[in-house]
Amino acid sequence: MTNTAEDRLNPSSYKTIEVHGHNLNVFDEGDPSQPTLLLLHGSPHSSAEFRYNIPALREAGFRVVAPDHLGAGGSDRPEDASLYAGAKDYERTLALMDTLGIERFYVEGGDRGSIPLWMLAAFHPDRVLGMISENVSHLNGFFTAGIDQKRRSWYMYFFLFEAAKDALRADDWALARAFFGYHPDMDHFIADWERPNGLEGNWLNWYTATVHPDNAPQMDPLPDVTVPVLLLYSMNDPYIGPEQLSTGREFIKGPYTAKRIDGAGHFVARNAPKAFNAAAISFLNDLEARRERFGAA
Repeated sequence: MTNTAEDRLNPSSYKTIEVHGHNLNVFDEGDPSQPTLLLLHGSPHSSAEFRYNIPALREAGFRVVAPDHLGAGGSDRPEDASLYAGAKDYERTLALMDTLGIERFYVEGGDRGSIPLWMLAAFHPDRVLGMISENVSHLNGFFTAGIDQKRRSWYMYFFLFEAAKDALRADDWALARAFFGYHPDMDHFIADWERPNGLEGNWLNWYTATVHPDNAPQMDPLPDVTVPVLLLYSMNDPYIGPEQLSTGREFIKGPYTAKRIDGAGHFVARNAPKAFNAAAISFLNDLEARRERFGAA
């Protein structure tokens, strides 16, 4: 990631907010009277993942809130791996919105952000006005998808081993670079990993806390999602296959739109920002127009 003014988010729009005893670095920009869009980044990104999206979303009239997850970016990086579970991300995100005094909001996310995204929509339809997901369908369907998805998810179990850390660091992070397909933000990822507890906090601890067969708490099935859903998917995502799009559809009961973004890979907002921005803004504007038409709060 370069560090020019055009290639970073406004540093003055960040604030430090204490949530559940830890400091989160939170981007918050826009008039509180505007509708709020909460952006939940993936791993090993930070809120900087959305630097090519936030200007367009702000211009479209939305307040944007984008926290760095625990362990990422400028947020705290505690050593306790159990704090990084996907359900903990959900709890912190909900508490963050309470702290900011934001009662109702739209929410978008992918990768690590997918668990808090779907949990917010499933458990709080009274607060979530609509949601946008990158590649991941309803979690009930994702975790029950068949052998193709399990093959794609092999890395989750490799990363549970201590030896994975040395393997990833070897030869100037050669394995990590290959794993992410030489992603354009690799220099940003590596800089984050090379900080104390960076590799664990911004990447590996999530697997230890979320998918480890002995340590991770088992998630109960989520309720059906009834809020409007926009699912943006790519057929060239190496980590998430198309089967879970259909297995997850069963649990989406509200208005649903699936839109294919060709060539976007795993990180749709980052890799295809123009297509993402157009689809997201159209979806959000349609929902806002409907709320205005029917006088919704």
